[in-house]
Amino acid sequence: MNRKKELDKLDEFYSNLKEEDIVGEVKFEIDKGAFKGPFTCHGKKASLVEKKISYGDLDFTYNIWQCGKCKKEYLDFEQARKYEKFLIMKKVLQDKLITIERSMNYDGKTFFFRFPKELTGNLHKEDLVDIKLLSTDGRMFLVEIKQGR
Repeated sequence: MNRKKELDKLDEFYSNLKEEDIVGEVKFEIDKGAFKGPFTCHGKKASLVEKKISYGDLDFTYNIWQCGKCKKEYLDFEQARKYEKFLIMKKVLQDKLITIERSMNYDGKTFFFRFPKELTGNLHKEDLVDIKLLSTDGRMFLVEIKQGR
């Protein structure tokens, strides 16, 4: 019971924290498995709960970690990536994407296009390009830049 009171006090403290209360920087490392469930809330492990979200005819089912006491929901890294893809698909269906039109180039062998300089600030030569064909006529693609080795 004492641990519960400590956790409740910490929750209250951090909920009321303001920017002017911060007095310095702290350096720390995050463990590789830090964003994998199960998560702990109120001193107990959260339980896995299936959730469903719909947009039009598109249904998305995913799992969240939910605290049995406060009902706070946590997404682990893998589920967060899946949920992010659902949100991207929703934006595609709503046609609410930032769109950039570029000229196609041809070097005698291969078609290619260049990314605008403003979009390439965090790209590296070692990065990999994952291209998914979206249409059968070969004119629509999903391009994802993945961090290289």
